[in-house]
Amino acid sequence: MPLHPCPPAFTLLEVLVALVVLATGILGLSANAALVSRLVGDGSRLTVAATVATARFEQLRALPCASTSSGTAITRGIEERWTVAPLGDTPARALEVHVAVTYRLRSNQSGAAPRTQRFLGALPCGGG
Repeated sequence: MPLHPCPPAFTLLEVLVALVVLATGILGLSANAALVSRLVGDGSRLTVAATVATARFEQLRALPCASTSSGTAITRGIEERWTVAPLGDTPARALEVHVAVTYRLRSNQSGAAPRTQRFLGALPCGGG
């Protein structure tokens, strides 16, 4: 009667190598998930800064050209600075507006330099 060999099985070394490979893959995925989460938060903060700048343009557009002036404000934790200058001949037919918004990324709240995003636009003056 022929001897029956043991059924094929994994050795302990093969199982350990598979576990190390699996653990390395899971660690890599978790590190990427943390990075993606931070980048989404930073993108959200930039979106808020752009929304603040857009709102400032709309507020300036609602004012008569003669009463539109430069200034600063803090809105939703974001510092705004805007400058207004006549564009073209006198009397100005439009105003050139520069809006700079300065904000901190949530991931860099302590110690990191704030970021500044600049926006440029022209506002038409009525009459002119």
